[in-house]
Amino acid sequence: MRTMWFRQYVVVVAALLAVVLVQGRVYGEPPTMLVTATNLAPNTLPTLGFWTEGKLTLLSASFPNVPDFTCDSWCYESNVEFLEARPLDGGRLELRHQLNASPGFLLVTTVTPEPGAVEFAARVERAAGTTGEWPASVETPNLCWQLRRAKGFQSAPDPYPEFVKRCFIVTAQGVTFLDQTTRKRIPCRAADDPVNNPPWVQMYVGVWQPLPAVGPTSWSDYSPDRYTATVIGAVSRDRKWLAAVANDSAPLMAQAWHDCLHNNPQWLPADAPAKDRVWRLKIYVMENEPGKLLERVVKDFPNAKHAP
Repeated sequence: MRTMWFRQYVVVVAALLAVVLVQGRVYGEPPTMLVTATNLAPNTLPTLGFWTEGKLTLLSASFPNVPDFTCDSWCYESNVEFLEARPLDGGRLELRHQLNASPGFLLVTTVTPEPGAVEFAARVERAAGTTGEWPASVETPNLCWQLRRAKGFQSAPDPYPEFVKRCFIVTAQGVTFLDQTTRKRIPCRAADDPVNNPPWVQMYVGVWQPLPAVGPTSWSDYSPDRYTATVIGAVSRDRKWLAAVANDSAPLMAQAWHDCLHNNPQWLPADAPAKDRVWRLKIYVMENEPGKLLERVVKDFPNAKHAP
């Protein structure tokens, strides 16, 4: 009997550990920054740094206005090759990536801190010595914004669905926590998989869009509940603070595995040549006052809100 109990215990622990490892929820010592921006106002502005985790290239932002708040942005979950990170004046950082589908052209991202926020703005540049025509279009960057090092926000040590309960979008009903939306099962997982009961991840689209269909191998499905503002975020475990990411063009937003939220801005203006387009989003960290968040988002992104 004791042997059987021990075997069952080992199986359960192994299964739980596998889920934790797969979802990236093991948190170690703080990483070593490879590049750190010079912040002349650390009591006012977020401090930016750059570090790597395996093949992931991550932009760190530590905010002084919320206790122990550091978030990371994987730049990028896209077909690009990281080349360089360097500090700029004003506490800014610049990231340079090769666009693999457009040889000779670079994705250049400037990350700028401001009180309570960080802006990412990207453009396309020719690499030195490149000649010839500009590409007609370039891949849209996919930034993976992660809260796994934000102590009051991270999922651990709670079960992951507790993190989902603290994540939100804005619907016709106002700020809506994701556990209150209809969440479809993950197509590539078995129906009885623990991560499907309830579903741990989900994608969302805006009220102006039809609901997309997904195939059986998709990492997530789409909720039928749609957003009215291109902002997605989370509140802290004690409900005192919120963190959000916003833009004015997202056709899709997602809450995913690595305590991460995807906001997916597009290149704008949409009808401009690739050399004249800008890709832009902002991260906001503040007291848990959604009204003030939305006021600031609309000021920065006038087209962020849509009629239900």
